This record gives sequence, structure tokens and C-alpha cells, in this order.
Amino acid sequence: MLFVLIYILIVIPVLIMAPVKVIGKKNFKRKQKNILVCNHQSNFDPVILDIYLRKRIRFVAKKELWKGKEKSLLFETALGCIPVDRSKGLTMAATKKIYEVLKNNETLGLFPEGKRFSGTEHEMAVKNGACMFAIKTKTPILPCFILKHQKLFRFNKLIVGEPFELSEYYDKKLDKETLDEASQVIIEKLTALKTDYENKKMAKKIK
Repeated sequence: MLFVLIYILIVIPVLIMAPVKVIGKKNFKRKQKNILVCNHQSNFDPVILDIYLRKRIRFVAKKELWKGKEKSLLFETALGCIPVDRSKGLTMAATKKIYEVLKNNETLGLFPEGKRFSGTEHEMAVKNGACMFAIKTKTPILPCFILKHQKLFRFNKLIVGEPFELSEYYDKKLDKETLDEASQVIIEKLTALKTDYENKKMAKKIK
């Protein structure tokens, strides 16, 4: 009953009011454990990723999103987000929930930049949480890129890259230098999604 209610109240309106074309959807294996990383432009991003990838992705999100019954219903009940107090960082309770998600072969969603950026023309700098969890649990990372800030009735594109592992770091000591280096790999993968898309688009125009 709850699923039907959520579908009627959330999914159908999103499909109508926020049309998105998914590029590379075959790269997302719904039954496989992943840590999904994506650029972050809007509080609406988790909804877009959940609905258009057709899976309940367990996003780590700032606790401020829980203010109000409607938001609590969306982010906690429907999306199953894990709240984090950004002033305190990752607490033991939040960390435990993250490990439980991965242990249960669910998909963990992270916005590794840690905050929203309007537009895509900025130098990416990601925090080390995504690579730390990926290395410690030996979980593949799925890079995604949302092309535009989502607006009502504006057509958007979601680019899904090929999953990759940080296996070269599995046997290394996870100090700051190692995590910074691994985080750079994530930056390169995310940036490449946007660059490759733009290059292909330009090539089609030239033809």
C-alpha cells in the first residue's frame, strides 16, 4: 500500500515534471552492490537518481532535509536516506548504517563533493568518505553525472559510467595521503563522464 501511495504521489509527478534521459543505464546492475557517486546540483538529485535508475538508493544526506513531516516522509521513509550532521561529521551511528547498507548488498549513494554546486563549470574537490568505504568494503564505485540543475519541465540528462574498483588501494594503509590519491581517481572518473559526453556531442555536430 505504501509503495502504491509513493508511486502515485512521487514517481508519476516526477516523470512528468522532471523528464530525464539516462545515458549508459546498462552500466547500473540493480542486483549488484555499488557505491553510487554523483555531482550534486539540487536537493532533488536523490529523487532523480532513485526514480530513473529504478532502485531505492540509500543516500547519505544532511539532517536538515528531515525538517517537516512531508520531507521526512520523502527522504527517510521513501528514499531511505541516512542523516548526517555536517557539523559533527560521520558519527558511529551513521557509519554503522552505511556498513549495514553495503553488507545487505544495497546501493549506497554519496555526493562526494559534500555540498551542492549550481552548474557544472567548477573544479571538483571531493571528500574522502566515498573512497574510504569503497576500499574498506571492497565495493565497486558507480560514477554518475547529472548534466543540469533540475528545473520543472526542463529536459535533463543523467550519465551513468562504468563501475570501477579502487583495488590498487585495498592492501594499503588508509592514511590521508592514500585517501586523497584515491579521491582523485573519483574526480577523474566523474569529470570524464561530462567531458566524453560533450566531445561526442561536438563530434555529431561536426558530422
